[in-house]
Amino acid sequence: MPPTQRQRRQAAESDEDEDVHQRLDSPADDGNSEVDHMHGVERDETSQLIKKLVRYALACEYSRTPIRRDGIKERVLGIHGREFKKVFAGAQKQLRATFGMEMVELPTKDRNLLTVEQKRKATKSQSQKEPTSNSYMLVSVLPEHLRVPDIIAPSKVQSADGEAAYIGIYTMLIAIITLSGGELSDPRLRRYLTRLNAAENMPSSNPNNENAPSEKTELVLQRMTKQGYLVRVADNKNAGDDDAITWHVGPRGKVEVDNEAIAAVVREVYGGGRPNEDLERKLQASLKVKERKPPRSAAADRAPATIQEDEEEEDAEENDEPEPGPSTRRGRRG
Repeated sequence: MPPTQRQRRQAAESDEDEDVHQRLDSPADDGNSEVDHMHGVERDETSQLIKKLVRYALACEYSRTPIRRDGIKERVLGIHGREFKKVFAGAQKQLRATFGMEMVELPTKDRNLLTVEQKRKATKSQSQKEPTSNSYMLVSVLPEHLRVPDIIAPSKVQSADGEAAYIGIYTMLIAIITLSGGELSDPRLRRYLTRLNAAENMPSSNPNNENAPSEKTELVLQRMTKQGYLVRVADNKNAGDDDAITWHVGPRGKVEVDNEAIAAVVREVYGGGRPNEDLERKLQASLKVKERKPPRSAAADRAPATIQEDEEEEDAEENDEPEPGPSTRRGRRG
C-alpha cells in the first residue's frame, strides 16, 4: 500500500531534523580551519615569490643588468604587484643569509648628462618626492677582511682571466675619470688608453681562446657604457670638435667602484701598497676617504723587554759559535 500524504510529510520532517542535528554536532572550528588554510596558501605563494625574486636578482647581476622595479613586477610578481615590499624584504633577507649580498638602489643619472628630450620628460614627471632610479644591483655585505681575492675570486663568466682583466680595465678608467674631476674628454681618454697599451685592442672575455684572445677597444667601451660603468656624452652644439665627446662615471660604476676602491688602486699603483703620508694627504683631499693607518708588524706588537732578551740570546749564540766554516744552523730572521 503506497504511503499516504501524511506519512510523506512526517518522513520529510524527520530528514530535516537529522540534518539540523548533524550541523549542530559538527566541529565549530570549520571556519577557522578554512582561514588557516588560506593563510597557509598565502605564505606558500609569498615564499615562492621571494625565491623567484632571488633567482631574478642573481640572473640580472650575472649579466650586469640593472634589477629594475618594473622588471620585478612584470617577471616576478605578476598579479601580486601589491606584495612588492613584503617580497622585496624577504628576498633581501635570503640574499644576505645565503649569498652574502644585498640589493642597493642605483643612483639617478646626473641631470647635466641628460639629453634635451630626457630633461623634458624629467621635468614633466617631476614631483615633490625625491627622484629615484627604481633600479638596483647586488653588492657584497661580507666584512672587509673577507673581501680578498682568495675568498672572492673573479667569476667564471667565460673565463676567470677575462673577467679579472675586464674588472681591472674599467676600475682603472673609473679611477682616472674620478680623479680628473668626474669628466674626461675623449682625446684624453685615448691618451690614457695608449699608455695602458689598450688603444686598439683589449683582452677578450676569454683571453685563453686562441681564435679571439682580444677584441676591439670600441666594443669594450660600448659594453662598459651599456652596463652602466661609463657614460658617454656628445655635445651636438660643438659637433666636429674633439672635445665634444666627454666620458663620465655611470651609476653602476659609482656603486661598484666607490672612492675607497679608487684610493686602494692609487695606493697600489703609486705607493706600491706601502704607507705613504704624502699620498694619503692627497687622497683625503681628492676623494675624502678615511685615513689609512699603517699596519703594525708583529715585532712592533711585542714588548721591548722581550725583543731585548732575544737580542741578548743571539749575541750569546754568536759568541759560542766555532771558527768560521760551513754553517749548519738556520737563520732566525727572514
